[in-house]
Amino acid sequence: MRLVAGIDCGSGYTKAVLIEAAEGGARVLGKGRVRTGVNLEEAAKTALGQALEQAGAAREDVAYVATTGFGRYSISFRDIQVTEITSAARGVHQLFPESECVLDIGGQSTRAVRLRDAGKVKAFKTNDKCAAGSGMFLARAAKYLGIEVEQIGELSLSAANPQPISSICAVLAESEIINHVSAGVSVEDILRGIHDSLAERAGALLKRVGMQKELTLIGGVARQRGMVKALEERLQVRVHVPEDCDSVCALGAALLGRLRLAAAADPIPAGQPDHRPAIDSPLPRF
Repeated sequence: MRLVAGIDCGSGYTKAVLIEAAEGGARVLGKGRVRTGVNLEEAAKTALGQALEQAGAAREDVAYVATTGFGRYSISFRDIQVTEITSAARGVHQLFPESECVLDIGGQSTRAVRLRDAGKVKAFKTNDKCAAGSGMFLARAAKYLGIEVEQIGELSLSAANPQPISSICAVLAESEIINHVSAGVSVEDILRGIHDSLAERAGALLKRVGMQKELTLIGGVARQRGMVKALEERLQVRVHVPEDCDSVCALGAALLGRLRLAAAADPIPAGQPDHRPAIDSPLPRF
């Protein structure tokens, strides 16, 4: 059994996905997920090892490795690296072929992507380099409020009077949270205010790429039902959430890796046009 691995080395977690190298479907045979930490290569090896164990396969069964995420360059055993934007687009297209917009809210950044045919990237925008526009702000808020990150989504749904967080700077936004706590505002109302703030900023990004009536939300924050509700109500869109929402980029990387592996095995004769699907990327891949 020949396999292709996609590894998404994110700022919070590293995810690995294994698919068959043969063309056809994209059934996931194995998955792995570990905290990234400071040793990016070790995290990638551990996540891949988990995926191999789940698939009942050995390391020598992996014919090709495609990496994505902020740590993609740090994985020495990769065969190719692709941007998170390209891998997200391809992964979402595989899961929701009709989807034209992707919103990826990760630990470091938020990305809005507009798709064209075959899951290629038509346009994309990312948030400013500030934690207040990403999932990291939610993690910091949870720590200050004394709750677990996993509780955020459900608590947000129970808000009765959401309090807006208007600052675009994480430091100033934390000051707003402190003021709300001092004023006796409930944790639920504060969290829904944060979700509304993230939804508003995401809406600005989506508008710039051409927001549609529906979108696919991926990344770890997509697990928070309160975030999904905030997006649907504030932006008036339908939001699709994949079952394994934070492994979509790893899946996309694996699919793109399989294309590259097939291209290497079937080179185009000199002087002949190449009509095979291209691995497009809005940023350099190498």
